[in-house]
Amino acid sequence: MNEGKLLKILISFLIVLQVLGFIFMFSCIYIYCMPALLGMILLCYMYESKKIKSYHIFILLVFFAGELLNLINNSEIIKYQMIICVIGYAMMFYFLYYNHKSFEYNSRDVFTLVLGSVLYTIIFFLTYNIVREPMKELSFIGFLHLLLLYVLLIIGGMHYINIRSEKSLWFFLAMLDFAFSDFMLLIDVFYLQSNELKVLRLICKPLALIFLVNYMITKYDLKLKSEEFEGF
Repeated sequence: MNEGKLLKILISFLIVLQVLGFIFMFSCIYIYCMPALLGMILLCYMYESKKIKSYHIFILLVFFAGELLNLINNSEIIKYQMIICVIGYAMMFYFLYYNHKSFEYNSRDVFTLVLGSVLYTIIFFLTYNIVREPMKELSFIGFLHLLLLYVLLIIGGMHYINIRSEKSLWFFLAMLDFAFSDFMLLIDVFYLQSNELKVLRLICKPLALIFLVNYMITKYDLKLKSEEFEGF
């Protein structure tokens, strides 16, 4: 077993251990697992990447900082978490610009994009509608937070359907998990506090970071589908 597989096994183990620590209220396990998990994800990037880029490291550290704030028991922390997320997602637009190719869709692609976009738009407005008033003075930054997620996920989906590469798939999956995680965070904080939502976040956010690392280390020329399967 090489070091890369060992790191992935350790990351999976820490995710499970963190969830169990939260469910069974072993605060010491939960508290120590989070920084260890984030450190392992960063180490995985540094080990698997053939060319370490400072921009990638900085983006990961931005999201790590937002997650570590969860360890601080203070109601004002959500404001700083949202600001950190806005900064991180704004920086990720660089990936959309860097990976952009001319869009060429067939009828099935258009149908898939329209259906997915409509469903996500409904979720976006429903979520913002139920958290807007409870957010009070944070409503603007909350809207910006959700809007950046909305745009990144939609365009990420457009790129995946258009390019059909492994790299574009990892970006789309990362944004999908970031969206699930952050939507649940805002609902949990401002609308309906739920341990179930917190547990789901403990799974979705690390997965989002892992998918983001996979995106960063994957080559551009790895195609998932041949032309004969276009549209699926």
